[in-house]
Formats: sequence, structure tokens, C-alpha cells
Amino acid sequence: MDRVERAVDDQGSAFSWFQAAATLEETIRQRTDQYEQLNARLKRELESRRAIELALKQAKEMADSANQTKTKFLAAASHDLRQPLSSALLFLESIDEQAVQGLDRDYLQKARVALASLSNLLGTLLDVARLDSGSIEPQFADFPVSAVLDRIMPEFEGVARSAGIDLRFASSSVWVRSDMYLLETVLRNLISNAIRYTPSGKVLVGCRRRRDGLVISVHDTGIGIDAEHLDAIFTAYYQVPAGGRARTKGIGLGLSIVERISRLLMLAREVQSVPGRGSMFAVKVMLGRRPHRVVRGRPADATASGAEPRKARSLAIVVIDDDAGVRQGLAATLRKWGHRPISAETATDAVVQLIGADLTPDLVISDYHLTGEVKGDAAVEEVQREFDHPPAAIIMTSDPDPRLHEALRTRGVSLLSKPLNLSRLRSILDEVAAQ
Repeated sequence: MDRVERAVDDQGSAFSWFQAAATLEETIRQRTDQYEQLNARLKRELESRRAIELALKQAKEMADSANQTKTKFLAAASHDLRQPLSSALLFLESIDEQAVQGLDRDYLQKARVALASLSNLLGTLLDVARLDSGSIEPQFADFPVSAVLDRIMPEFEGVARSAGIDLRFASSSVWVRSDMYLLETVLRNLISNAIRYTPSGKVLVGCRRRRDGLVISVHDTGIGIDAEHLDAIFTAYYQVPAGGRARTKGIGLGLSIVERISRLLMLAREVQSVPGRGSMFAVKVMLGRRPHRVVRGRPADATASGAEPRKARSLAIVVIDDDAGVRQGLAATLRKWGHRPISAETATDAVVQLIGADLTPDLVISDYHLTGEVKGDAAVEEVQREFDHPPAAIIMTSDPDPRLHEALRTRGVSLLSKPLNLSRLRSILDEVAAQ
């Protein structure tokens, strides 16, 4: 417009007015074409963005659906795979080794080691699934580190003995602050790895107190790891190539679980290794507070007294499980250990058998998921109501939900995950028998 006005002012004739109008019209036409082209381009970009957003939305919905499907599958796998595995482990445990001679005894031991490895692998896959789903929320509390080490020690002593490894635990009376069961998962993976990659020699699990925490370390005299791999081994599915490290030893998930749980628990990790001489893996846990209270007239942290412990006795034990294999295998194992089991599919059937035998149970062991959506804690309560002195209780479960685990523990019910940790089960039975 400025140019047109200047042109008119300069010339002032009718022709100049015509030229100015024509110039203005051409300029407007050009600008209109430019704006239409820009508008069309913006429209195409908007449609493209909408298409991308729709594709992203559909991809997210597909990913969510796949994740839900995976969660459902793993929930089914957690139960359906652990059940026969539990049965196999229990039936193997029930075999009288004295009646097995020569190579058969060696084969029996190898079968136990193979099933224990399968159990560890299944547990690892389920741990990864829980971490991927974001369903793990740490429950921080103060507890003695010995509560974790004393629970896993008997289990790994048997595994190490079968592998020809000298496994030693140097426990500690120090209290730490963490999630007890997630910390146990970390230590299980570290100890399992140490045994797996030590063809012969020693594994030592020990604790060192520092001003800013307690270092729990796992030392081994195994094949070691080259320095170039020390960071990568904490990545999922990474395996150190060759170098005497058999690829069939694992699938490269154990240390990635250690890494992810360590971040959840705010654990500082350390690793040192010398090829051919061994490795050291460690985590540093926050220090906790030791409570100053009295339980049943004794200090809470008292571990022993001058009195001799009472001799363990044979227990009358009710086994409730709707899986016949687990029920029969557990009953056979309990009989081998010198106890008197009564196995039943339901609590009602168990009560009928107890009354018929005029027997008062010392302990009830029940699966959590029973026939007809009946829950194990309800089955335990049904048995306990029938007796003046309610028996102790253990719930077996393949459900990894930490809220369920915490709810059962707060009710004073011992909890065992499937496949059963037989060393832990035997420890609980000894505690009940000694009461």
C-alpha cells in the first residue's frame, strides 16, 4: 500500500492510478497464493501429526494390551509352572538316599541340582516381569542383616556342596534399613552367580561396617571377568563371551536384576574381578536402628541363653493343597523328616481326618489358591477354629504380590514361595517343634 500511495503521489495521472491498482492486484494475488500454499502445507502437517498421534496411540494400546497379556501369562506361569516343579522337588527330597546306591545316588543329586537351577531361572524371569510392570514398591524397615543371611544360608550350602564349592557365611549383628525381601533377591542373585561361575574353590559371603552403611560382599575364587566387561554385565541378557564361561550357565539376567533392585533400594554396588583368580560383588546398605524393647521377658536381640534348647519333636501337620502332586510330595517329605502329616484337598476334609484320628495338629501348611476361589488363610482359620490351641500356620504361594506377603506376615503366618525352599521349611518346622 505504501508503494502504491507513493506511486500515485509521484505521478498523479489516471494511468498511474491504473498501474498502481494493477500492481496492487498482482501483489494481493501473489500473497494470497502464498498464504493458500502455506495453509495447505500446515493442513498437511496437521493431518500428518494427527496420523502420527493416532499411530502412537494405537501402538501404546497394543503395548498395554501386550503387557497385560504378558502379566496374565506370567501369573499363570507363576502358578502352573511352579506347581509341577514343587512336586518334583518334593518327591526327590522324599527319596531315602540310603536306599539308593552307586550311580543312582549320583543321578539323584544331579537331578536335584538341575531342578534347583530351573527353579532359580523361573524365579529370575518372574522377577524381571515384576520389575518391567512397575509393580514392585520397596517397603523399607529396620531389621538385622542376619535375618536375611540366616534364611538363605541353608539353601545355598546344599547347592554349593552339590557343586563341590566351599561356601562360607560370615554373618553380622548389624541392623540395616531396606526392604528385606528385595535385598534377599539381590543377595540370592549374587551368591548364585558366584557358585555358578566357580568351577572349584571357595565362595565367601561377609559383611563390613562403614560409617555410611553396611557392605555385604560376595567373594569367589572363580574364573573372573575382564575389566572391559565389568559395566556391561549389569545389562539385561549380556553374557561375557567365551573365556571358559559356558553360555549354558545362564541367560544374563541375574546381574541386571541386581542393578534394577539396587536402584530401587538406593544401594551402592561395587565390583572387582581378576580373570582366573575370582571376583567380588558387593552392595552397601543403609544402617538401621536396633530397637530397645523386651519380648516375652527377654531382650529382642538376645540370641541365646544358658538353657539347653529343647529337643525337636515329631509334629502332627495338616497339608492342604488342591494339587495332588504337591500334596503327596510334601506329605512324603514330611514323613521322611519324622513328622506325621495328614493331607487333604480342603480344610473340611482335613478336619474330618483329624477328628477321626483323634489328633490335634501342631501345624497347618496350606496353599494360598485353593479350589473354588477359596484362599489358604481362610482354610487355615477353619482348621484353627476346631481346636482349643490353634496350630501354627504356613501359607505356600506362587503369587509374587508383595502386599499379599506383607498382609500374611502381619497376621503371624509364615510364608513360603513355590517351589518350596526346603531348608527354610525345615527351619520353620524345627522352630515349631522346639516350642
